[in-house]
Amino acid sequence: VAPGDRVVLMMRNIPEFHVLDLAVSFCGATPVSIYNSSSPEQVQYLVEHSGAVLGVVEDVGFLERFLKVRDEVPGLRTLAVLRDPDAIAPDDVRRVDDWLHHEPLDLATAVADCQIDQLATMIYTSGTTGPPKGVMLTHRNLVWTVECLKRAMPFDSYVGKRVVSYLPMAHIAERMTSHYMGVSVGYEITTCPDPAQIATYLKEVRPNVVFGVPRVWEKIYAGVNAALGADPAKKAQFDDGVAAATPIVERLDWGTATDEDRATWEFLDAAAFGPVRELIGLDQVDAAITGAAPIPADILRWFRAIGVPLSEIY
Repeated sequence: VAPGDRVVLMMRNIPEFHVLDLAVSFCGATPVSIYNSSSPEQVQYLVEHSGAVLGVVEDVGFLERFLKVRDEVPGLRTLAVLRDPDAIAPDDVRRVDDWLHHEPLDLATAVADCQIDQLATMIYTSGTTGPPKGVMLTHRNLVWTVECLKRAMPFDSYVGKRVVSYLPMAHIAERMTSHYMGVSVGYEITTCPDPAQIATYLKEVRPNVVFGVPRVWEKIYAGVNAALGADPAKKAQFDDGVAAATPIVERLDWGTATDEDRATWEFLDAAAFGPVRELIGLDQVDAAITGAAPIPADILRWFRAIGVPLSEIY
């Protein structure tokens, strides 16, 4: 892998992704993630379009999709597999483990060789209006966005803030939230390889920063209300509390709340909202973010009313 090359990565949200993606960058090359749901035909298109010379996959299941179209992408010189490489892999498929037995790169040298307008990654569009397009993002793009996010979340310290990585790394939202922010500001990243398990991971990790597309927040909202619905009287009380808290939280946001407002919300929080946040693992959230699609305003207000500081990002 030489400076300017492209390397495609196909893996779930696992710790090794962060290592391999950065390794590609430190070689002066460009990592490009492929959606785990991609068919062999989609893999072939993205590999050919990006001009990738190397493909790194997590396991033999992903490897099979590459092998089915390998003859159609002659520019892909090498394939490597991270896990279970001996299951079906041909002899010429490399093992990622074999690459780890060498002296480490001098990071200062690597950084000195990196230019601010060098291509950092490519994000492929969904293809709804034609073939997917490779959106070229430079290091300048990414560093600028990191600085914007830091201004939007002005913590005293970012180091050690807990984040769960669970959305596709082929999407800029997850790459930005957990990967680029992680290495730039020192987040503690917990990787969740199955997005369907996010609710379990939230309870275990109790993250400080949470990003979710609207569907994630809608599912949490629906789950809480379904659980409360098992006791209609309790559900009615909770709904009344949310209705009372909604205008109070808006006044708190705008700095116009009275002492009575604060006392009322603190009572509601102790009696109802706090236990619910703790139950779903959102009791230590400092920043909750949604984006990439519209979210109903009522759901935004509901989360803010119960003490989850949910905001949209554009």
